[in-house]
Amino acid sequence: MLGKLICVLLLSAGMLIYDIPRLKKSSSHDRIVYGIMMLPLLYLAFVFIAAKSWPNLDSIFNLLSKPAEQIVHWLNPQQS
Repeated sequence: MLGKLICVLLLSAGMLIYDIPRLKKSSSHDRIVYGIMMLPLLYLAFVFIAAKSWPNLDSIFNLLSKPAEQIVHWLNPQQS
């Protein structure tokens, strides 16, 4: 767990070192979008560090696969 925590902290530090100077120059709208995009990243980092069996990206993709197949079928009925 300590190794995972160090890995996440190093990656986060590198990302923030690169992003903070650009965020200072950006508009408030861009900062809000950046913050919203960081929420799933923080959740997935917590799941990675804590090794919880909570939903992750794979389960989200599995959840969306049936509706996606149905949309493809509606758009191209010959493909089914």
